Amino acid sequence: MYTSAVFNQDLSDHCLIACTRNGSAVKRPPLITVKRSLKHFNEQAFLINLALVSWKDIDLIPSVEDAWLFFLNAFLTILNKHAPFKKFRTRNRYSPWFSPDLTALNQHKNILWRSALASNCPRDMQLFREVRNQYTQAVRNAKASFFKQKFASCNSNSKKFWDIVKSMENKNTSSQLLTALRIGNSVTTDKPTIIENVNKHFSTAGHAFHLTTPTAFNSTAPPTATRPSLPHFSFSQIHSADVLKELQNLDPYKSAGLDNLDPFFLKLSAEIIATPITSLFNLSFVSSEIHIDWKAAAVIPLFKGGDTLDPNCNRPISILPCLSKVFESQVNKQITNHFESHRTLSAMQSGFRAGHGCTSATLKVLNDIVTAIDKKQYCAAVFIDLAKAFDSVNHHILISRLSSLGFSNDCVAWFTNYFSDRVQCVKSEGLLSGPLAVSMGVPQGSILGPTLFSVYINDVALDAGESLIHLYADDTILYTSGPSLDTVLTTLQMSFNAIQLSFRGLQLLRNTSKTKCMLFNRSLPASARLSSITSLDGSDLEFVDNYKYLGVWLDCKLSFQTHINHFQSKVKSRIGFLFRNKASFTHAAKHTLVKLTILPILDFGDVIYKIASNTLLNKLDAVYHGAIRFVTKAPYTTHHCDLYALVGWPSLHNRRQTHWLQVIYKTLLGKVPPYLRSLVTIAAPTCSMRSSRYISLVTPKANSSFGRLSFQFSAASDWNELQKSLKLETLISLTSFKHQLSEQLTDHCTCT
Repeated sequence: MYTSAVFNQDLSDHCLIACTRNGSAVKRPPLITVKRSLKHFNEQAFLINLALVSWKDIDLIPSVEDAWLFFLNAFLTILNKHAPFKKFRTRNRYSPWFSPDLTALNQHKNILWRSALASNCPRDMQLFREVRNQYTQAVRNAKASFFKQKFASCNSNSKKFWDIVKSMENKNTSSQLLTALRIGNSVTTDKPTIIENVNKHFSTAGHAFHLTTPTAFNSTAPPTATRPSLPHFSFSQIHSADVLKELQNLDPYKSAGLDNLDPFFLKLSAEIIATPITSLFNLSFVSSEIHIDWKAAAVIPLFKGGDTLDPNCNRPISILPCLSKVFESQVNKQITNHFESHRTLSAMQSGFRAGHGCTSATLKVLNDIVTAIDKKQYCAAVFIDLAKAFDSVNHHILISRLSSLGFSNDCVAWFTNYFSDRVQCVKSEGLLSGPLAVSMGVPQGSILGPTLFSVYINDVALDAGESLIHLYADDTILYTSGPSLDTVLTTLQMSFNAIQLSFRGLQLLRNTSKTKCMLFNRSLPASARLSSITSLDGSDLEFVDNYKYLGVWLDCKLSFQTHINHFQSKVKSRIGFLFRNKASFTHAAKHTLVKLTILPILDFGDVIYKIASNTLLNKLDAVYHGAIRFVTKAPYTTHHCDLYALVGWPSLHNRRQTHWLQVIYKTLLGKVPPYLRSLVTIAAPTCSMRSSRYISLVTPKANSSFGRLSFQFSAASDWNELQKSLKLETLISLTSFKHQLSEQLTDHCTCT
């Protein structure tokens, strides 16, 4: 119902038009979900029925398709009997703690407010304020009581714990379909149309190279690097004990794929179904065939921010069949063991490899840069980012790569079948799009995907020329140093050209908006106008002073000011949320939240940014102390040494030092990548003194205090200093070393 009026004004010949609308908020319809009902589920009866199936018959079936259908039909028939699908109504209520008593009190408050406005009496207004304050306090108490009971009931259930934390943000955490989508110049709100177009967008995400690159480059396959004859690789039989272990380690809270096999029930029946599943996997090896059900993915769109009408602002979350991931895990173990034992993968590739990580890669790159600056050399880098790299993998090129690495014909045939006939559907809010073929890319969310991508770009590092290169999956840094800036930029340009051609041969498209240059310089004079680094398409790369590389913000001075400021802001935001809801947390929940949400931020890369100035590091100490105050309810005036004693945690300085010395010791044990192991050398005994028998490292020469911050110098120096008190003569286990180290590094209050 609308009410309108027109007001005349003496100062103008225009009239003021007013309109009021009386109405109520539109009530959202309930969300209907379909899932298995466990209301009458009897675990023992379910397992007994499964055990009665003659699973040995699978061994008599020669076809993968028939064997899989036998297993699937038998398992689902029993599962549907004990846990049938049912529709559940999800209430759109973000405040479950809001009781009828609070509703009544709220209505009473509103009545008093209207009465006070009508009477304009101070006594009525005072009465309203009293009830308002009473209502506010009751809401706070109800919310705190509700969540405290929730946290107390979750025990060791981590999923339930985090679901409670997310619900406190008053946000609907489930994935929801876009309410509208821009298609060309029009906008549609029809859900079936939206879901079909989103699926089309996701399935063609890897075609960007073909749409932006001339046909001549599309048809050019990259030459395979010449290498000595490589050892032959063939699949070996999978053992049921390994499959049983994989099934028992499944996360029961993960979603089921399009085959409707929930990991909860697979884990529950692991001991019964491990043997027939193993037979299925081995039959796949023999026939070089993977059933089409294992190659179908359900994709859930997850909005990541930006324009709500743009499909590019959604991230595809792929849900693969659970058993296909179990199978891929076994395959991945075989091929990664082969690659690592024969050193097939590039030494400069740190992505998705055991013992490698973002920290080790960044330590190597920074060591090279710091060492170059210490020698009074110029150093420049190009940070290369690829657009939709995993989705753009050309299957024919990848199969050729595997063949050149010594994979047998049967293995090549298996992987050829693995990539063929892959489909995906978008699934959201009970809707399921039609299947679309996926002809490019490694399967998103798969176990084999990261390893296969590493194989795909393995030869890129060979084209770096005189520059140095390091890869972490699709993140690439190309850097070089030299006595003059012109020489450095010329060398970097030549290497960048070669790397671009290599990526172009792999049909990978560079992300122009995220590919940047940086000149690292602390004291040398810089040119007034830098020579630009140019891409093959003729555009100049932007020189930046800060760049986020593998989660760490690097700046041209290597001061880590930007990185620490970002960390400080991120931690402050999280602590603010915790303090705003502190009444709702139990003490145990507070302790857990800080350990799992605050400390990992402060610990990430701490062995890298530990070289920052004390002024910057003190900023992190301040937020660390705030987190401890949240746990302990200690007043702001409490001394930091007392704060550490209240929770039994070390200072941030000691945490960083502990992590740093553990990295050094892992280097001595050979548990880090070879590129870090090569930077430390154990010193040979020089005399018969007792101290000469202790393990010490050769300290390299450094020309400046900044040079002493390099990994190779600081690792040797800090280890030798530790050995003055630790006095190790032989290497011990990492666990024993951590125990001895904890006794050595204790916080002693030296404050006056």
